[in-house]
Amino acid sequence: MVEWTQTAIHWIRPTSIAKPFLTQWGQSFDRPRYIGLAALDECLLFVKTDETGKSLYEHCLERSNGLLTNSSVTKLEKLTNQRIRVYYNWKHSQPEQIQEQFDDFDSVIMTLPSWLIETRIKLENFTREMLPFETINAYKTAHWETSCKVFAPLKKSFLSKNKNIPQAIVTDSFIHDVYTYRYNDNYSYDCILLSYTWEDDATKLASFSDKELVSKCAEELDRILMNSANVQEKISPYIGIDQAVVQRWITDKNALGCAKLYRPGTYYDAVGLMKYNRDFAHVSGLYLSGESFSVDAGWTEPCFRGAVDAVIHICNKTAATFNGGFSLSDYPHYQLKI
Repeated sequence: MVEWTQTAIHWIRPTSIAKPFLTQWGQSFDRPRYIGLAALDECLLFVKTDETGKSLYEHCLERSNGLLTNSSVTKLEKLTNQRIRVYYNWKHSQPEQIQEQFDDFDSVIMTLPSWLIETRIKLENFTREMLPFETINAYKTAHWETSCKVFAPLKKSFLSKNKNIPQAIVTDSFIHDVYTYRYNDNYSYDCILLSYTWEDDATKLASFSDKELVSKCAEELDRILMNSANVQEKISPYIGIDQAVVQRWITDKNALGCAKLYRPGTYYDAVGLMKYNRDFAHVSGLYLSGESFSVDAGWTEPCFRGAVDAVIHICNKTAATFNGGFSLSDYPHYQLKI
């Protein structure tokens, strides 16, 4: 959770577990330890802004509750003074030491996958003028795709010396897709995505334990390659089977789904969620951002769009001065079906 700006904005994200690096209240988290696009959001936390000469991280540390780790949000309560009280379990990773805490904020930005709102977060005292039934129904009935991915270490000799087995494979088998990835020389192993499945293809794998699934995927891929006249070589000797990891998004307690899509006939429900910040957030103080409240599945784009949208509407609510003469009349107004 991150509190930022003088109007007290609170970012809510899926449960974060503290890891040893930078601290607040004696808790800590990891610095970015890898290179590439995946580190962009984490690195932005430490980039100094031209206007203040400080990073968001430095700004947060100036406030006693500016940056909380190892904390899971449990409830949002709308107060009679129009602020929002955020309840959270501090020391979440240590059940025997969990402490319920709360802080009050002028505005709250919620970025959770919508099924977590349904199952992990309570919303109290928000009237229908603040949180209409149509909005609640839209995020409660949203369709989140299931996905199952099987990752394993891959010997570096596969990508540096192997000339026989393809580096990417698409099959008509239950493993579906296979990809290999080369890390730099600082890593002892490369990586293989041994199976990459979505929706029904992922659901078929739910009955197998992680160990069973890894073994079945390796055996099936060996079978396919050995029956391929132009290959006839097993890939399993290159794979660290015992170190494989299975990611099942639908049962991940911090996600309960991999990507949000809309079923036929529900497009305008999704657009209604995109309209929420303009139409209702100035009354509720609750701002919606992220893939849950977008029509564009794909994680990165809806996160950026939603973040910009929330900031624009918070600035408008607080009578901020926009650069370049911009005003809300210049901003797209999403239209629902008439």
